[in-house]
Amino acid sequence: MSDSHHHESDPLLERAERGGSGVVRVRYEPRSKWAGVRHKFKKAFAEFLGTAILVAFGSGAIAQLVFSPNNSWFTMSLGWGLGLTFGIYVSGGISGGHLNPAVTLAQAIFRGLPWAEVPIYWISQFAGAFAGAVVVYATNYHAIRAADPKTTIGIFVTGRQTGDVSTIAAFIAEFLGTALLVLVILATSDRGNTPAGNVQPLIIGLSLAAIGNSFGWETGFALNPARDLSPRIFTAIAGWGLGAFTRQDWYFWVPIVAPFLGAIGGALTYDVFVYGGPSPLNS
Repeated sequence: MSDSHHHESDPLLERAERGGSGVVRVRYEPRSKWAGVRHKFKKAFAEFLGTAILVAFGSGAIAQLVFSPNNSWFTMSLGWGLGLTFGIYVSGGISGGHLNPAVTLAQAIFRGLPWAEVPIYWISQFAGAFAGAVVVYATNYHAIRAADPKTTIGIFVTGRQTGDVSTIAAFIAEFLGTALLVLVILATSDRGNTPAGNVQPLIIGLSLAAIGNSFGWETGFALNPARDLSPRIFTAIAGWGLGAFTRQDWYFWVPIVAPFLGAIGGALTYDVFVYGGPSPLNS
């Protein structure tokens, strides 16, 4: 097979070798050192980039809501939904496009994702969310510096939207929203149901937008530990200080714990009522 037959975007040369037993083994030779690194860490890089895109579009939509009178809660929710859609399209064919540590946990427990890969996914997702926050901050730097820090911190982190929302109510909202998101992800991936195929990223993104509009007001719908914690760390470094963590009676733990439990709850619900494939409930 000549090199011209390979796709131009394929950085790897396929080499077939016939061993002593007659078994053909295929090995890959990178065309450059970076191609080799990228191939070795392709899932990590995909999750990093996809999560960065998610947060850049999502937090960017919140920034537009804060600074522009022409935006609404609906357009902001749609921004998050489209950000998730684009992030999954960028990464889904390589890593599955989790872009969310809670989704990764559910995939490991209920769909056989190797546990050895979980830390790799998590590190990449948290790093990607941090990078996405940096992009939004840099893009809106002058407007952010000129505005009230108490207003602009909401561009990056979630929290109780009014004083009438209790921590318990916020926890329930985050749990429910994440459960619904994971349920949609598993349903549209289920070959025994109605798999969404190439339009699955769009369906998942629309589900996030719908959750934001239907259940998101109380907390700002983090539904993703990386989406909230990494930008929160960034804001603490960028000038908001420890107030990023102490605000609202140390609320920061809610968008970390509730999504993890909600993802398990959503996957458990789908497997109890619908899923017939390999699952801890079906073994």
